[in-house]
Amino acid sequence: MGGAGDDGFEEARQPGFAAGETLDSYESLQRLVLTSYGYRCALTGESFAPVSGLLHPRLDVVAIRPRIHGGPLSIANYLPMVGELVDAFEHGTILVEDDYRIVVPNTELLDPAHRIRLRSALHVPAEHLFRPGAAYLAYHRRFVLGR
Repeated sequence: MGGAGDDGFEEARQPGFAAGETLDSYESLQRLVLTSYGYRCALTGESFAPVSGLLHPRLDVVAIRPRIHGGPLSIANYLPMVGELVDAFEHGTILVEDDYRIVVPNTELLDPAHRIRLRSALHVPAEHLFRPGAAYLAYHRRFVLGR
């Protein structure tokens, strides 16, 4: 366990937070994603009221290509989604094609109550610059299917 003082109290790197990025950067991105998508889940289209605090009680902002795998802190790499679908997206039960179509390769792996909530395609912002990047979506598909 080497460190500056070799006393065992060196600071550990926190996964998900890249060196050089401030907490303000993450907060700004969180707000930008939620407002750009109109406080709607990209997967279901469900709409929620804005909140004054940073964290939304129903919507999570999820990286398409995780930061620990080289994903950028950019709106094109993040999607807002209801908390109960995050694991399904992160583990590849829910995939998104480059044309934003939502695909569930193994329908038996997704709770039917969640499956019927999914749109046929992502809800995306009107502004093209804020839409998910095709390269990040392709990385997500390769990464989760390659496990």
